[in-house]
Amino acid sequence: MSAQAATSVGPTTGASVTLFSCFAGMGAGLVELSIASSYISSRGPLMWAGGIFAVWGLALLAGSLASLQRGRLRFRKATTIGLITAVLVHVAVLVAGVAQRLLDGGHLAALFLVLMALGSSAWLARRYLDDAGGTAAAPPRTGALVGAAFAAAVVVAAVTTPGLAASVAGHYAVPHGEHSLPSGHNH
Repeated sequence: MSAQAATSVGPTTGASVTLFSCFAGMGAGLVELSIASSYISSRGPLMWAGGIFAVWGLALLAGSLASLQRGRLRFRKATTIGLITAVLVHVAVLVAGVAQRLLDGGHLAALFLVLMALGSSAWLARRYLDDAGGTAAAPPRTGALVGAAFAAAVVVAAVTTPGLAASVAGHYAVPHGEHSLPSGHNH
């Protein structure tokens, strides 16, 4: 890859991919927290794993919010190592589950979200040689950035929502149509 290719991405594309990476990180953090709650609420021998998933989920949320606030990816090396480790852990859990004819939707969603965050941050790292994370002299185009933020939010929500529903908390959640109806009233 030449130096020209490494910096040829426009400010709107860089900002859009940064948004997508941060949204994927936040979605992954939420799903990791739901996985943690599932392990902790079972009070079984894997409660320690719940603590690890909780710390990782909080780290993903904090790192994503810090990156959104800054407008560029923060803690890139540490996050990349953590994301690669998370991929390996989720794949191991999924393989162990499939061997028992079980597919854990929370771990599957977390794997997809972690891969989205890892792929988009790797794409940004390849495009920008410095740690500026895509800052450019010209500001990003507002309309295109809003459209990209909407598209990123829809894609991440489409993966995050079933992941959250697959947790223990999701199993006990009240269906949306029943939130405000008192019992006995069928409107």
